Amino acid sequence: MADVNITDSLTDERVATVLDDIMPDMYNQVMLGNPVWNILETSQYREERNGGSRVRQPLRYGKNGTFSTFSKGETRTPSQSKLAGFSYWNLKQGAGEWSIDWVEEREQAGVGNIVDLLQTRIDALVEDTRERLNAMIWESSVGNNGKNFNGIPFLVPTDPRTGVMAGWDRASRYWWRNWYWDNSAVSYGRHPIDSTGGTPTAVGAFGSVSNKYSDCLKKMGTCLNSIATGERLQDYVILTDQLVYEQYCDIAQHMGTFQVAYSKDDDTVRWNFGNALFRGIRINYDTVENGAEAGVMRFMNMKYFKLVSDSGAWFTWSEIRHPYNQFAKVRYLMLRGQIINTLPSKHGVLQGITAWA
Repeated sequence: MADVNITDSLTDERVATVLDDIMPDMYNQVMLGNPVWNILETSQYREERNGGSRVRQPLRYGKNGTFSTFSKGETRTPSQSKLAGFSYWNLKQGAGEWSIDWVEEREQAGVGNIVDLLQTRIDALVEDTRERLNAMIWESSVGNNGKNFNGIPFLVPTDPRTGVMAGWDRASRYWWRNWYWDNSAVSYGRHPIDSTGGTPTAVGAFGSVSNKYSDCLKKMGTCLNSIATGERLQDYVILTDQLVYEQYCDIAQHMGTFQVAYSKDDDTVRWNFGNALFRGIRINYDTVENGAEAGVMRFMNMKYFKLVSDSGAWFTWSEIRHPYNQFAKVRYLMLRGQIINTLPSKHGVLQGITAWA
């Protein structure tokens, strides 16, 4: 008897069940097993939307300018300034597949054999998807001809003085830039909405600090103070590379009056991405080998830096496909969404960290 569709026999129904049962483990390995995607996935500000082509966020970019004091009997003419616009973020989609050739399926006939073959193919899919998403999250520009998800260096760059993001040009819209250090006594926080506060002229480096850890902690404090006014500190995450993380953890050996606290939250500790704290904010790290930028420390407010996913197409299996003119069955792992930054001024960057002492 000719072979039948995967859902038309008891053996193939068991295979389909295996696919459904293995999905949570795949999700853990691909998303939660990656430090940055873990932060995005577990954030309380993560959003889900059902379909659509883009995310539109309201944005205030002008000043009202109407408030003034007045005296008795004075009249005034109402006016309406142009205050608001929108930032636009296009949803992106990706897919990875496993396939089984008809001959392979016949060679591995039987429940146990076909499940073993399927497991091997899925393991390869998990590894490839994790590596590609990890590389994508650290891209400084939107790769694959603009089809990739936004990366952290694009959304919170080390030099935010140029580039268009979500339809707004950072070269002229100073308030659309994240905080950064200029390697002097001046640190740049949020610029005035009307962009008349002066053009920043340089982006400097944290560098090798000669007076040891006290100045390093001071710069970290300056960065946080500049971006976190009016915000909840628990909404922040500090993201860096492994070497910088270990240098921070080594502070206690150099400054007897400073002790590094560590989070006891199981959701943070269990994945071993770093659990040290700075002012109660957890510090997570990724490795340079995985794509993280060396010597860069980012302070990120997850209220404004978040993942938006298509609820009907995020980590889901497609139906079985039969490619035209091929003796094969294919099923796709589908992801659709985008990473967005709705208020850049609430994030900060320290860079060029080469040594702390």
